Amino acid sequence: MPAADTLFELPAPSHDSAVPVCWSYGMGAESTAGVVRSLLEPGFGPPELLDDFSNLIVMTAQTGDEWRSTCALVERFVLPILNQHDVRMVEVARAGPAVADGIVVLQDSRSPHRLHPDPVESGFFSLSAENRANGVMPQLAGTRKCSVKAKGWPLDRWRATELGSTPYLHAVGYNIDEGGRILIDSAARFGGRRSPFYPIHEIGWTREQCRLFLHDLFGVWWPKSLCRQCCYVSRDEWPEQLARFIVAPAEGVHHLIDEYTAVALNRHAGLFGRAGTLEARLRRDNATAVLELADHELASTEWALYRVRRCYLAKAQAWRSVEIAHRGDRDTEQQLLRRLAAGLDREPVTEAGHTRLWLAEPTPDRYPHVECFYVAAPAEVHPKQRSGFELRFAAHAPDDLLELDIAAADLVHALPTGAMSRYPSIPSDPFGRGLHTTRLETSS
Repeated sequence: MPAADTLFELPAPSHDSAVPVCWSYGMGAESTAGVVRSLLEPGFGPPELLDDFSNLIVMTAQTGDEWRSTCALVERFVLPILNQHDVRMVEVARAGPAVADGIVVLQDSRSPHRLHPDPVESGFFSLSAENRANGVMPQLAGTRKCSVKAKGWPLDRWRATELGSTPYLHAVGYNIDEGGRILIDSAARFGGRRSPFYPIHEIGWTREQCRLFLHDLFGVWWPKSLCRQCCYVSRDEWPEQLARFIVAPAEGVHHLIDEYTAVALNRHAGLFGRAGTLEARLRRDNATAVLELADHELASTEWALYRVRRCYLAKAQAWRSVEIAHRGDRDTEQQLLRRLAAGLDREPVTEAGHTRLWLAEPTPDRYPHVECFYVAAPAEVHPKQRSGFELRFAAHAPDDLLELDIAAADLVHALPTGAMSRYPSIPSDPFGRGLHTTRLETSS
C-alpha cells in the first residue's frame, strides 16, 4: 500500500501513450496469483494492459527480513514467467532509516533471475535493523506502520521518480476479506496520478482460493509472505510461521535476541503484545534449535548496562531516554547491576528472564509520572533521548528520585569492573527456565 500522499520532486510526465500498470508484488499468495493470472490469462488484467505487457511493471520492496524460502519460490516459479513474457521487474529497498537516505534500486530488469533479500549482501537498510537500534519490536496497535515504512514508501518513491506526473494504474492484491484495508489504500491518489484497483478482491477470491490456484499451477502450497518478526500472525497462521522457525533457525534467531532486548527495556514489548512473546510461543511448541541458538548468541555477544527513564504524560504517551552506562560481556554487566543494587541498598527485581534495578516504578493510576531503572541486555540499542527530556523528567521526578539517580550514576562510574567473580551473578537463564522471581510485577 502507498505510504502516504508524500510530496516528491517529480520529473516531467512521460509522453508514452500507454498507461503504466504497476503491480505491487508482495510475494504472497494473493499478489502471486494476481500477477500470474495477468500474464497467463488474457483478459484478467485491466483493459489498459497491453497485449505484449510492455507497460506492466511488477514491483517488489525488500524489507530485509523476508523468509528466504518465500524468495526461493518466487525465483523458481514466478521469475521464469516474467522472463518468458519480457515483463519489467523492479526491486527496491530503503537505503537508510530517514527519508533523506532515499532508496536502493536492487534491480530494474526484463530478465530477472534472482531476488535480493539480504540487506548485508545487497547494501540496503532492513526493518529489523531500525527496530534493533531503537530497542523495539513491530507494534500491533494502529496502522501497519512497518509495512508502510519498509514496503509502501520505497515503492512510492520509485514510482514518483520514474513516472513523474504520469498517471498510472496500481494493482494491489488484497483479497475479498480485506475490504477495510482497501478503504484506507484507495484514499491515496497522489494528486490524481494513482488509480488503484484490486483484482483479487474484484473476483471475490479468498487467500485460500489463491493458494489453491497456485497449487494447481505449480504443485506447491504458497506460504504467507511476511517478515520473520511479523506481529500480525494469527492463531491459524502460527503453525506455518512455527514451521519456518523450525526449518530455518539461523534466519530467525536474531529476532529472538531483538525481542529479548526490547522486553528488557520495556516489559510490555513482546512481539504479540498482550498475547505474549515470540520466545514463549517457540518454547511452548518445542522449537528447540532456534532457542538454543539464541542462548548461545546471548552468551557470546556484547552486553550493556542500560539506564532507562520514561516520563508518562498520559496513558500510552511516554517520552523515553535510553543510555548505556557500561559495556562488557554478560557476566560483567549482570554482576555490575547486582553491585549497583547493593551499593544503593535496593533489591533488584527479576521477572520473566530480566533483572531490573528500579529507582522509580511507574504509577499508572495517575499522570504525569516517571519511571527509572537499570537493566543488563545485549548492547544493540543506540543511546537515544528526545530533545527536552531532561527538563521534562526533572519537572515530574521527586527530589529523592533525582538524588538517587545521581547517586546511581556516580556509583556506576566508581565501581571497578574487574575481579567480580566473588559477587553472585544475576541468573543467566535468559528465557525463563527456572528463574526465581524476587517480586512479581503486574502489567497494566
